[in-house]
Amino acid sequence: MKRILSALALVLILAVPVIIGPQWVFFAAAHVVIYVSLFEFYNVCLDRGSRPLMWTGIVGATALMWSAYILRLDLVYFSISIVSLVIIILGLYLYERKSSDLKDVIFAVSGMIYPSGLLCFWILLRNGEDGRFWMIFGLLCTFASDIGAYYVGKTLGRHGIAPILSPKKTWEGLFGGVFFSAVAAILLALTWKIWLPFNAGLGLVTLGTIGCCIALLDLTGDLTASMIKRDRKVKDMGNLIPGHGGMLDRMDGIVPVGMVLYFLTKALY
Repeated sequence: MKRILSALALVLILAVPVIIGPQWVFFAAAHVVIYVSLFEFYNVCLDRGSRPLMWTGIVGATALMWSAYILRLDLVYFSISIVSLVIIILGLYLYERKSSDLKDVIFAVSGMIYPSGLLCFWILLRNGEDGRFWMIFGLLCTFASDIGAYYVGKTLGRHGIAPILSPKKTWEGLFGGVFFSAVAAILLALTWKIWLPFNAGLGLVTLGTIGCCIALLDLTGDLTASMIKRDRKVKDMGNLIPGHGGMLDRMDGIVPVGMVLYFLTKALY
């Protein structure tokens, strides 16, 4: 029950405003998600002596988000490169002072790609063609995948997928997530076409297939976060959300989804 209430609260606080609001509302929500997720990632992965690397990455993430907001993917890449270079130079200084090591520099640079760089694709997606639809589509399918995987896995799960990374993840749960995500994709498409225009012209089978792929990406994001937590020997990335841990614990599944949907829409329009 605590898990469900926490998810509902997160939906009311973040999802409802970004669904019905203009682009800048989603952009503001993305700031919260990316800043907090990146802070949690750095807090888990970096040693205390490497705090300057952490704050450089967090401040640098602002450039990524604004570049995405104006739909300049080239500037997103440029920002990642420049911020990473600054982190490396600062890392050399901290290494010389014995405040940091190679591992910290690598983790700090990695944070520009995961989670911040990948999450920035959600901003590009929202501000693109049919952006509101694709944003809701991606979030809804990911959320449906989580629900299906959790309840089907809990009820019928017998065969583990990745017992080292996540012992509770099962093939049965994955199939449940794929099914729930596909159904959510089709239901949203049917509902959307009644009320609002949709320019992609995709059939229900195609959208259902995309929903299935989102469930696989959701699992990829989940296992990636599990790998980080296993490696760093922590239970959660943070404790921001009761029943879910930190922001990145809750948002791990959506991290790879936005990028794939963005490039899919670029191929469609």
